Amino acid sequence: MMKTTFPHTLYLLAAALLFGSACTASRPEFDINSRLIPVDAHWSRTPEPQMEAIVAKYKTSVDSIMRIVIGTSSQYMEARRPGSLLTNLSADMIKSEAATVFNTPIDLAITNIGGIRNPMMQGEITLGTIYSIFPFDNTLCLIKLKGSDLRDLFDIIASRKGEAVSHGVRMTIADGKAANLTIDGTPIDDNRIYTIATIDYVANGGDHLTPCLKATERKDSATFLRDIVIDYIERETKANRAISAQDEERISFATP
Repeated sequence: MMKTTFPHTLYLLAAALLFGSACTASRPEFDINSRLIPVDAHWSRTPEPQMEAIVAKYKTSVDSIMRIVIGTSSQYMEARRPGSLLTNLSADMIKSEAATVFNTPIDLAITNIGGIRNPMMQGEITLGTIYSIFPFDNTLCLIKLKGSDLRDLFDIIASRKGEAVSHGVRMTIADGKAANLTIDGTPIDDNRIYTIATIDYVANGGDHLTPCLKATERKDSATFLRDIVIDYIERETKANRAISAQDEERISFATP
């Protein structure tokens, strides 16, 4: 027999009250009043003291961490379609770091341009810089795709006018489709299985990259994209190298 504890007694009492009210012929009526509270500049002029105190408690320590310099960029880099210095750098870092994280050779890396939110300025790179460029908690993933599905994936990338792809990928966009597609100089083999480094958002089919959901194998890591970028930059800095990207056209629009 179940022992009736004090919480159970409260639950039974509440249930009895609800049952009793449900059985009555009439239900109490309430007057409900509502009004719109505009969220405008008034709230900027009238800060909430308690909230400001909470924010101030952490702001100084967070700001000091975000100002830590971890490297130097030799050039201004931004993310744009169909490809750019920052998209090249991002995909190359994902490919090289995934090979270490998953301890396996990687054929190519792909990530979505929408996840790259700010440019990298020439000069000092701080932790805050990396958090502003990669603000999402995306983690590193490895997926394996059949060549025919990879071809479909690049057709979607072409329809989106480009995404970030690693060195070795070459493609032209013709009539919204992928053309002249090669990986390391070789056309895609529809029956071969390709190993692709990416992030969980893309592996989950985000930004309409749904062929990733057909992966024959998937491995997830707990490693954040931000962390691999920070590790990469710190290693380059220790080797006395400034951060730079390969200035090459990986995805381009076909000439008329």
